[in-house]
Amino acid sequence: MKKTTKRLIIIILICIGLIAGIRAVMENMTPAIGILEVDGPILGSLDYLDIIKGFEEDTRIKAVIVRLDSPGGRVGPSQEVYEALLRLKEVKPVIASMASISASGAYYIACAADTIYALPGTLTGSIGVILEFVDVSDGLEKLGVSAHSITGGTLKDAGTPFRHMSEKERQYFEALARDVHEQFMEAVSEGRGLSEEKVMEYADGRVYTGRQALAIGLIDKLGGLDQAIEEASERAGLEEKPRIIRPKEPSGILEGLKRLVQTYMPIQIRSNSGTLSGGYLRLEYSIQ
Repeated sequence: MKKTTKRLIIIILICIGLIAGIRAVMENMTPAIGILEVDGPILGSLDYLDIIKGFEEDTRIKAVIVRLDSPGGRVGPSQEVYEALLRLKEVKPVIASMASISASGAYYIACAADTIYALPGTLTGSIGVILEFVDVSDGLEKLGVSAHSITGGTLKDAGTPFRHMSEKERQYFEALARDVHEQFMEAVSEGRGLSEEKVMEYADGRVYTGRQALAIGLIDKLGGLDQAIEEASERAGLEEKPRIIRPKEPSGILEGLKRLVQTYMPIQIRSNSGTLSGGYLRLEYSIQ
């Protein structure tokens, strides 16, 4: 009797294992839509680029949704993600879905998509560039503290917080910001099919609600993630309900603290010979 019971249990376990295995195989064969989540300040691009590359190479993933909930961030990473999505769009549909906020660098990224969705109350736009500097020279003077720089180039310490900015330095930084701003506007013009003159009307750094953005052509449709998934399925020619694949990102208290610190610390731009402006140059597409 005991042997019969054991055999029955073994047979049942084998059947359960087979059923689970068959279900897993069938599920993996079901076409999928990948979701790239850009959440929080854009501080780097490597994780996003890895995910995009994985989505591009995975034949089971037929379309990609970029879910944006970000105030923007650093210029370089925003441009890298934008370019990677343009390449992905050549082989698979890419749909942008905006959550509560998708502005500045996040809007730059959205412009790579085939279609941009936003909620009526989403904050988006903010087509602009910001350079921030701190001047502590007057305070240090009151404390009897002075700082000096020895440079091998007249603009090497431009933007240092230890003295007032000269007119030459101000013109230098204005030209730098203007050039990056023009790059932003060019991306919007190309991605949205708008003339550069029209983009300039909206590129003064202000944010728009989703409803306002729709009226001026900065987005395509009002809707949430469900509507974005529906369009992605249609563009990919999927007849059955697709699987949704979301790569997991690091989480926890330590990861949260790390992101918080990175958000508010000055951005250091390094070269082989040192740092630009003592590491206090902050060039971003972001809402401050």
